[in-house]
Amino acid sequence: MALEIKVPSPGESISEVTISQFLVKEGDYVALDQPIIEVESEKATLEINAEQAGILLQFNAKEGDTLSVGDIVALIDTEAAAPAEVSPVMSEQTTSPSKEKAAPQTASSSDVTPSAPKVSANP
Repeated sequence: MALEIKVPSPGESISEVTISQFLVKEGDYVALDQPIIEVESEKATLEINAEQAGILLQFNAKEGDTLSVGDIVALIDTEAAAPAEVSPVMSEQTTSPSKEKAAPQTASSSDVTPSAPKVSANP
C-alpha cells in the first residue's frame, strides 16, 4: 500500500512551503520518523519525516517548488521489506579472524624514555 506524505502545517497563518532539499532518494528504504524532506516557510525551516517505514516510491515535486499545506509531496510503499542490515559478504569479512597474527610487541631499549641526569652539588 502506498502511503501519501503530505505537507504539514508549519504554523499559524502559513499556507505554503518551499522544498529546500530531499534528504533521501527515490527507491531508498526509509525508517519510521526518518527525515526525508527539508522545507522552508517564511518563518522557519523544518523536516518532513516518514510516517511509516518502507520504500520511497516517488516525490511529487522538485527542489525549489512551492507547495501548499496538505499537498501530497511523496509516496512510500509501506509493504516493502526492510533491507538486510549487513550483507553476508560484509559480515564474513568483519567477523572472521585475521589469517596473519600481529607479533607481540615488547618494549626495547630504544622505546624506554631515559631518566633525567643526576645533578650533584659540589661543596
